Amino acid sequence: MKNENRIVELLAEMVKGQDKLIGEVSSLKTEVSSMKTDISSIKIEITKQGLQTAENSRAILKLAEEIRLVAQHEKRISKLELAVFK
Repeated sequence: MKNENRIVELLAEMVKGQDKLIGEVSSLKTEVSSMKTDISSIKIEITKQGLQTAENSRAILKLAEEIRLVAQHEKRISKLELAVFK
């Protein structure tokens, strides 16, 4: 009888331990799911930033071309002034 009680106690402790493990696994599953969502959000944000960077690069190149044209205007005006006011 004493051994049977001890076996029952040990089995009860095992069941409690299994319940605790199941709770921890469920918690980990929830955390992993949350992390997957976070990673997806980060991927989307990185894609948006990449597109924005590409757009900014194009704008910078266009601005550089405009600056080059303005710089050339000064040279052209100087040539015209030389030709007109000889």
